[in-house]
Amino acid sequence: MKYFSRKNLIILGAFLLLAVILTGCQPTEVIKEVKVTVVVEPTAVPPTPTEEPADQTAYHVAWESGPHSTYDLGHGPNDWCARCHSPQNWNPEATIGRPPNCVSCKFPGKDIVEGDGNVLIPEEEWKAVPCETCHIMEDGIAGENAWLNPIAMEYVSVSNTTELCEKCHVTTTGNAFGSGVEHKITLGGSAHLNYGGFIDEETPPTFCTDCHDPHTTEPLGCVDCHAEDIEQPEHAFGAYASMRDTVTCMACHDASGADVGPHPDEDIDLWVTTLTEMGRSGPTTSAIVSHSIVYEVACDRCHYVDNEWELTVRTADGSIPDPDAEAPAGPPGS
Repeated sequence: MKYFSRKNLIILGAFLLLAVILTGCQPTEVIKEVKVTVVVEPTAVPPTPTEEPADQTAYHVAWESGPHSTYDLGHGPNDWCARCHSPQNWNPEATIGRPPNCVSCKFPGKDIVEGDGNVLIPEEEWKAVPCETCHIMEDGIAGENAWLNPIAMEYVSVSNTTELCEKCHVTTTGNAFGSGVEHKITLGGSAHLNYGGFIDEETPPTFCTDCHDPHTTEPLGCVDCHAEDIEQPEHAFGAYASMRDTVTCMACHDASGADVGPHPDEDIDLWVTTLTEMGRSGPTTSAIVSHSIVYEVACDRCHYVDNEWELTVRTADGSIPDPDAEAPAGPPGS
């Protein structure tokens, strides 16, 4: 066994003593709080304020005055109309126990919705056509246009407002009133045509909302865009001037082939375009709004020889025919 010498022990002790001294001499960490003042220079552009949600009260008021805010009692298994005109949260795919028959649609005197399997919705919860049917709602604010499929309850994107309208207005008759689901208003490039094509100086409507307020559905009148035309000589003088208050613009300028004649309501002294439909109780004639309009007018459409209304006989251009000339009786093409 090897022993340390006295000299080695002294050296080792000296190193240990030095290590202890150095450890004790380490500086103690001191944390001092320093106050710093930050100077923010003013900028020329003020900060952007937080935008408040748009006030949509006017839209709600307009909507409540329009036909889309109402509803009908959805009796029986015929559920197509009820998808819009009964509670929007009603399930149109629920199983109905009673088979369809002639009186399935309406039960006179009934004031409740009947249908085995349907969840009955209290009337106060009926929604008619609410904002969310046509808009994606964000925090109670109507945003982007989209159609809410009432069966899947999922939004379907649309490219424009006309495509949105056509989700419900699905037929192509172009009449303002009709049976079933004949709600569609189709311009189809036919509005504002003359005999030679589009009128260059006129901008034809592109979407339903160009002429119809989407919330009240109130349409523009012809004179809203054609006030100057009404003052032209062909409208302002002679026989035409006397017709301005008794004949609608469409009755003369219609190109759809609709019938033209007195308003079906005898209390309304107005010459209009009409449509006759055959219903369960027989034919029904209604005044309609024609959306197929041409500039050129054929007066002999109504003012033909031996016409049933005893109107003055006129040629196509509105002139009085030669009394010695023979003219065929009946409307043109009959």
